Amino acid sequence: MIQKRLEALWPRLQAKKPQMPHFLSDVYLRGIRGIDGLRVSFDYPVSVIAGGNASGKSTVLFAAACAYKVPGAGVRDFVPSTLFPDYHAKVGSRRDERGEVVMDFEYSTPDGRRSMRWRRGKSWNRSFFGRKGATQPERSVYLRTLANLTSPSEVRGVLAMSHLKSPPRETALTHWESDFAQRMFPFRYTEVVNLSSNRKSLLFAVQEGGAKYSELHMAAGERAILRLSEKIAHLQDGLVLIDEVEAGLHPWVQQLLMLQLQKLALQNNLQIVVTSHSSIVLNTVPLTARIFLERDEKGSVSVVPAHRDIVQNALYGLSGHTLNVLCEDKAAGAILWGLFDHIAVRDRINRESIRVGRDTGASEFPAHAKAFRKFGQIDNVVFVLDGDRRDSGDEKKIRNAAGQDVPIFFLPGGSAPEVWVWEQLRARGHAVAEELGIDPDDLAKQVRRCDAVFDNTSGTPSEAAKYKMEQLAEYLDRKATDLCRVVASMEAKREESQAQPLMRDLAEAVNRWRTGR
Repeated sequence: MIQKRLEALWPRLQAKKPQMPHFLSDVYLRGIRGIDGLRVSFDYPVSVIAGGNASGKSTVLFAAACAYKVPGAGVRDFVPSTLFPDYHAKVGSRRDERGEVVMDFEYSTPDGRRSMRWRRGKSWNRSFFGRKGATQPERSVYLRTLANLTSPSEVRGVLAMSHLKSPPRETALTHWESDFAQRMFPFRYTEVVNLSSNRKSLLFAVQEGGAKYSELHMAAGERAILRLSEKIAHLQDGLVLIDEVEAGLHPWVQQLLMLQLQKLALQNNLQIVVTSHSSIVLNTVPLTARIFLERDEKGSVSVVPAHRDIVQNALYGLSGHTLNVLCEDKAAGAILWGLFDHIAVRDRINRESIRVGRDTGASEFPAHAKAFRKFGQIDNVVFVLDGDRRDSGDEKKIRNAAGQDVPIFFLPGGSAPEVWVWEQLRARGHAVAEELGIDPDDLAKQVRRCDAVFDNTSGTPSEAAKYKMEQLAEYLDRKATDLCRVVASMEAKREESQAQPLMRDLAEAVNRWRTGR
C-alpha cells in the first residue's frame, strides 16, 4: 500500500522540479577525503545517496551544506572550514595533510543558472568563475547528522536547565509539526513542547495514555523524528540534508518517513538529500533519485549506475536465499520467466526463490559482477546475455570481473530476443494462438500485416521486430512482454526448440544453487 502511494507521488514531484525557485543540480569534489574528481548530479527533488562505509556519502552531504548562504546563520555555520575541519596542532607531528580542495556547485535560481566554487589553498575562498558582482545564492538549509543527545557533555548541558532559578521557555509544537511525527508512531501525543534556555533545548512529550517524559527517555527513532518534524515542517523552498536517515527507525517507519518527506517536498518546494544504508529507503524513491557511490581498491570514489532489482538487493545483503538471474531488458526477462514457468513446475521449484533482474545493458554486467563479488553474493547470480552477444567478448569480461567461473548463458537465436520471438510467431503461429486463446487465422493475418509495414523500413532487424511486437500486442490488447513469455513457455515444451539448451543450462544452475555444489 505504501509503495503504491509512493509511486503515485513520484511523477508529481518530478514535474514539480522545473517550478522550484532553487535547485542544487550538481556537486563536484576534488582533493578532499581521498575524493579526486567526483561529480554528483541531482535530478529528483528527493535524492538518496547510498554506498558502502567510507564511500563518501557524508562528504557529499556536507559539501552540499556549503552551497548556499543561509539566512540567519552564523559566520561559522554552513561553511567548509567548519564542516571539513583539519587537525593541525602547533606541536607534535600528527596533522591532517593539507592540499588544494575544490568544491564546485551548479544551481537553478530565480535569476537563472548559476555556478560557484569553494577552493582551499592556504585558506578557504569563494569564486564565481569570472562573473563580476556575483554572490552566493541564499537559501534555507537544514543539516541533520547522526549526533544524538548521548555525549556526557551534551547531557550535562541540558540537565543544567533543571537547576535554573526561572523555568525554561516552553514552545509547543504546532499541529502540523506534531502531525508529521505522529503519522509514524503507533501512539498519540496530547502535547509536545520544546523547553529552551541559553541555547539549550529539550523536548518534552505527553502521550494520550498519560506517560510524560523528556527526550532523555525517548527511543532514538522517536527523538529523531520529533526533532526533524520541528525543524522542517514549516520550511519553504529549503535544502534539507539528513545523514543516515534510517538510523533508529523500524523498516515500516522508514517507508512512512520517506513518504512524508516527499509529500512535504511537493507541498513546500523542498529539495531533500539523504544518505542511507537501507534498501528499504532506496526503494522509496525512483531509480533516477538513487545515487550509488563506490570507493575502489585504490581509494578513488565514483558514481556507479543506479541499480534495479537484484543488483540493489545483492549490494544490501538481501539475496542470500534467492537465485538472481540478470538479463538485459524486459523482453529478455519475459522470455526467462516463460522458461522458468516450465522449469518451476517440472523440478518443483518455488518461484519466489528465483529473481529475474533486467533493464541493465550487457556493457554493465562486468561492473555488476564485480559488485556481486565484493559483497559476497557472486555464488547466487546467473548472467544471461542476448543471443547476438555470443562473440562479443562480454563473457570473458564478466568472468574476469567476477574472479571465478560464473554461469553465463545466452538467449536462443543469434539476434535480439524480439527477433527470436517474432520468428516463432511466424513459424508456429497456430500453436501460439492456441496458447493465447485467439483465432489462428486472425493472428496469422496480423503477423503478415506487421511484416508488410516494417520489413521495408530503415533500421535494424532488432528495431523492426520491437515495433512489430508492440503493434501486435496493441491489437491483441496485451503487452509485448506477454507475447514473449507465452512464446517462451510454449517453446520450453517443444523438444526440438532452440530454447532447449538454455532450458538445460538454467535447470542445472538452479540445481547447483539449491544443493550448494
